[in-house]
Amino acid sequence: MSATVKASRVIPANEAEVWETLTSREGMKAYMVGDDVEAVWCVGGSIVMRGKYEGKPFEDRGEVRSFEPWRRLSYTHTSWTAPDKTRVVTIELEPQARGTEVIITQENADGSVTEADERHQADYEKTWSNILEKLADAVAE
Repeated sequence: MSATVKASRVIPANEAEVWETLTSREGMKAYMVGDDVEAVWCVGGSIVMRGKYEGKPFEDRGEVRSFEPWRRLSYTHTSWTAPDKTRVVTIELEPQARGTEVIITQENADGSVTEADERHQADYEKTWSNILEKLADAVAE
């Protein structure tokens, strides 16, 4: 396994429509499965994700690493379940004949690959695939 988890999907919409949903508070709430996300979309800006997991409130945090409208964004993500582990999530948009391909990669911020990463790779990819499905639904609304 490499340090990267990857998922992609072509969404039948142009980059501007996909980007708006990716970065708007309402869009993020739709594709992040109900989590409330506050983000300052500029390099160095903060991201806070709040929600409930199994009935318990949680708060995850991150920082914007790159922000290129209609093309690419990346941010760090530190989960309340693993406060000592930070990941980098990168989302890239590529125009396609049928719409826009959205490519998401996730890797450990320190470049490491642990046994737990290897054990959970399929789960991470499934989670990102589900998020991409919700993103496609949100763009279509």
